[in-house]
Amino acid sequence: MNITEEKAKIRKEIRRRRREISSNALREINKNLPDFIFSIDDEELQTKLSGAKRVALYRAIDGEVPVDGLAEALMERGIKCCFPRIEDDKMVFADCESLSDKEFSISSLKIQEPLPEKPAVDPKDIDVVVLPALAYNEEGTRLGAGGGFYDRFIGGINGIGPYLLGICYEFQLCSDIPYDEYDISADFLAVIPGEEYEE
Repeated sequence: MNITEEKAKIRKEIRRRRREISSNALREINKNLPDFIFSIDDEELQTKLSGAKRVALYRAIDGEVPVDGLAEALMERGIKCCFPRIEDDKMVFADCESLSDKEFSISSLKIQEPLPEKPAVDPKDIDVVVLPALAYNEEGTRLGAGGGFYDRFIGGINGIGPYLLGICYEFQLCSDIPYDEYDISADFLAVIPGEEYEE
């Protein structure tokens, strides 16, 4: 089995496991996530979050870890939040003032994206990126959905890039993730305990 086949196998299994998480569990995770993240005893993580002026997040689909609650908590702290949009087959981020439907449109992939008229932010102005992923290994190496958008976005930033925060379910930890030099790694990986979503 080559690396592409190995990645596809892991992606299929993780997607299956994510779809088994109930909507009630996802709502509870979303509600509790800010307290969970802000209570993690890691000085660098908390310093990066508290000192951030702009944080990049995503709009969860298909059982992904829901981070809307975290985005709202950051906005309440006066931190700008930006979200991804695909333009000409590359990913850009645009600020949104809230999570209101008026700020987003639905893409062809059924993902909520910032409205097209919202200007893209300079990647160098993003302090923290909350990464979506299919799986991570214990060192934080990320297996994405397969489009390579985050790998290219982060890899294309010259100089010091943003702090990368991965948030995942326990079952997304996979020691034998196949990866290459283009796959990015999280600076910190926050793992949500299984009792939060297993019924």
